[in-house]
This record gives sequence, C-alpha cells and structure tokens, in this order.
Amino acid sequence: MQNIPLILKPGKVKSSILLVISIGFVVLGISLLDRNMLIAILNIVFFGLCFIVFLLNLIPGSSYLKIDEKGIEMKNLFRTTFIPWQAVSSFETKWVAFNKLVIFNLNKNLAGEKLKRRQGGFPDTYGMSADKLAELLNEYKAKFDLSA
Repeated sequence: MQNIPLILKPGKVKSSILLVISIGFVVLGISLLDRNMLIAILNIVFFGLCFIVFLLNLIPGSSYLKIDEKGIEMKNLFRTTFIPWQAVSSFETKWVAFNKLVIFNLNKNLAGEKLKRRQGGFPDTYGMSADKLAELLNEYKAKFDLSA
C-alpha cells in the first residue's frame, strides 16, 4: 500500500486529445458559417464549451483524487467532494458508453444529506486501469473503514 495521503491526478493525454478534437470542430463550425448558419453556430458553441472544459481540466490542481485515512476527496473542475470511508459500501467497475469506470455504492444510512444517491462514480481512472483503481480503493477502505 502506498503512502498516505495518496494523490492521483487525471491523465493529461486524454484531455489534450479531446482539446485538439474540440478545436477541430470549432474550426469546422467556422467554415460552415456561410453554408448553414444554425448548424455552424450550434457546432461552435457546443465544441467551444467542450474546449473550455478540457482546458480547465489541464490546469494544475483543478482535478485530482486524494485518498487518506478519513476517506476520499475528489476534485473535478475545481469542485471538491469528500466521501468518508464509512459512507461507501464497495467500489466496482462498470462499462459506461465505451468507458470502463469505477463506481461506488453508498451506504444510505451513513452517507449524509449531500450524498443521498445510491451510487456514484469517478470521472477518470487517474492513470490506472479501472480494475486497478477499484482494487486500490477497496484495499484502502478495508484498512481504514473502522465501521466495517
């Protein structure tokens, strides 16, 4: 098991590729302005917003997963969510639209008002395979969850 706290950061390659693709579609939208104004504007607005999101994701400190003895702190696009170990019943993997992601099942009795959903997921696998990340999180949960 690694040092505490363990801070995992999302891969920059994926965000960079999506950033370039977004720029390409914005340029395509600009080239369509004289042919089909509505489609061009929708294309520019949508992929322009995608560009901004992927650019923000590349800023250091905007996204990470921090694992420590208290629980998990997930930061995505500068918004932080803390999930204590006792609020999680398990970590699993699930296929979501061609992506294998790590999901967590919440213990509804202990999750608190902010986390009343039954399931949640991580937006990234933080440079690991989804299976390895789920295994790592389950190891930390077993070590630090005193309510189990």
